[in-house]
Amino acid sequence: NALYSRIRVRLAQECAAQSPFSGELETDEPYFGPKRIRGKRGRGADGKTIVFGLLKRGDCVYTEIVSDVFKATLQAIIRG
Repeated sequence: NALYSRIRVRLAQECAAQSPFSGELETDEPYFGPKRIRGKRGRGADGKTIVFGLLKRGDCVYTEIVSDVFKATLQAIIRG
């Protein structure tokens, strides 16, 4: 177990060193569209565009328009 633990730590360090985003990151998924439409509000609102963003303060910003905010969709973008 100690050997596997050391290997995992080293792999994590290598992945962090190769990533353009390292350190603390902020994520958000704001909704853009008409100010007020009758009906459902918040995440289920129709007519809104979902934009997913990753921000490293003082450095890089990455945004992408997404079709949904399911865990699998957002994790695929983060890992990409």
